[in-house]
Amino acid sequence: MRRILLLTVCCALVCTLSGCIVFNRGSSNAYRNDKELADEMIENIIDCAEKEDAKALTELFSQYAKDSTLNLAEQAEEFIEFFQGPYKSWKGNASSHEKSEYGQMIWRELRAHYSVITDEAQYEIAYIYIPFDREEPDKEGLTSIEITTEETFNKDEFLWSLDKKPGIYVTEDKEETYLEQSLITPEELIQAAGLTKEQYSEVDLEQFIEDFDIKEEDVDTLNIPLLLEEYEPESKFGMYDVSYLLEDEIEERTSDYTENIFAVAFMENKNTSTECVYYDLLDSKRYRTSDAYLFDDLHQIQGGYYANGQQIVEALDKYGVFDWESGTVEEEITDPQNMVLAVLYDDGTVFRVEASGLLSQVLPDEYDEVKEMLLSGEYSGS
Repeated sequence: MRRILLLTVCCALVCTLSGCIVFNRGSSNAYRNDKELADEMIENIIDCAEKEDAKALTELFSQYAKDSTLNLAEQAEEFIEFFQGPYKSWKGNASSHEKSEYGQMIWRELRAHYSVITDEAQYEIAYIYIPFDREEPDKEGLTSIEITTEETFNKDEFLWSLDKKPGIYVTEDKEETYLEQSLITPEELIQAAGLTKEQYSEVDLEQFIEDFDIKEEDVDTLNIPLLLEEYEPESKFGMYDVSYLLEDEIEERTSDYTENIFAVAFMENKNTSTECVYYDLLDSKRYRTSDAYLFDDLHQIQGGYYANGQQIVEALDKYGVFDWESGTVEEEITDPQNMVLAVLYDDGTVFRVEASGLLSQVLPDEYDEVKEMLLSGEYSGS
């Protein structure tokens, strides 16, 4: 026991002398209060910036974020270069989100915003931090950070960008510097995708590449010819309006339901209550709202980064959703109910199932579990 205590004291002394970042993960964070966790994290971030220690800054991130961000070290260097210290004071707060089952915490997330004053400037720093995740411990740690100046933050058009993808964002004069790999050039895109002049002659390829954020490694996963065919230059990421998936006539998908998916859309309406969600698998985003107008213009709300779209599709397959049939219960009910689930594929075909009336009578027993999964974005895998 004495040896363990001595070792603990020595480790603490070494960290104190060498300037180690104190950063706890795991079950010890399950019940620490929000303020303690949030303040500890901003102190760690500032400490890394003041010591110009990019490596220590990246170590604050979760393994999931590190694996999802190819150039995190580069981003950390940019963050440290942007931050000019030493700092004088900071203040801020955090909102907390968590999930519990039967009194046991499953995960918790903090979204924080701090104002940091240095001798040089006032910075606004926001971050997303998962201090505890029982089911997916590789997500414990920072997911993303964004830093900007007070002047940029106070502009009317300013919006935080850190929900887009894991990583580090540096935003100056509203010109966001998100240090990913360089976008592919038009010449490289033509060669890599094997495009003919007829396919791209009427498109501004530079704008097309910028709108879809196309890098060299994306060419093999995106259907470039189809995107060019449907590209509308005035709309970033092509069409904003995806309501046709739920309302219009479609070319029905008849096989290979889990392959080459572009998007998943779901809406349920019960009396005056509406729930909607849209998964953009191409752009790794998820849009969730309680307003059906979401599908008329996706960008009415800011989509959050979501990398598990394909897992959602595979879960739909496990639940047998692709064998479901549309149906209606004609009897009058006091609580009108209807739902639509649509899956869009790269060839323009759509799998769609619709139901109205008492949904519990029209749809299989698994419907409630499928709905919960789609709306939460979480699949237990059981």
